[in-house]
Amino acid sequence: MQNSGKKTLNSEQFWHYSLSLYPVIKDLCLQWQDNYGVNINLLLFLLYLDKQQQSVSEAQLLKLEDLLQHFSTEVTQSIRTLRRTLPSPWLESDMQQPLRQQLLSTELAAEKLEQQLLVQQFNQLSLNDDLLPYSQLLDHYLVLIQAPVEQLDAEILDLYQQSQQLEGI
Repeated sequence: MQNSGKKTLNSEQFWHYSLSLYPVIKDLCLQWQDNYGVNINLLLFLLYLDKQQQSVSEAQLLKLEDLLQHFSTEVTQSIRTLRRTLPSPWLESDMQQPLRQQLLSTELAAEKLEQQLLVQQFNQLSLNDDLLPYSQLLDHYLVLIQAPVEQLDAEILDLYQQSQQLEGI
């Protein structure tokens, strides 16, 4: 099933959707991030597109993944790596907590920028006839990054169900 018309998405609404959904699916997201290289923001975005009954073509999905990969590698993952290197033997423990908290805030700001980039890029895409079914966007993304989709069917279904259960978003 494809969307009948493309609508403009709002990055703040997507951010609030993500803040509502992420705590429910956090463990699975982190597992997929570590095991398969899933970008959690793109995963959340694809679930959001499904909830909004919006879709992209395979070429557009590749473009979104590529855009996010560059930003995430250069910015978000660098901040995350730095945060994870704490505790540091050359910093006293009372100095580490404020630094860790500041890095966490900066990492969260980078995550929000990733989401803004996704929404901005989606809003600039032109509607075409080659749209993937929005209910299968996550599957296509997982195939794209060579994750074992067949083994993850139950978890994928659970993610879609958790997303659909969010009210008012």
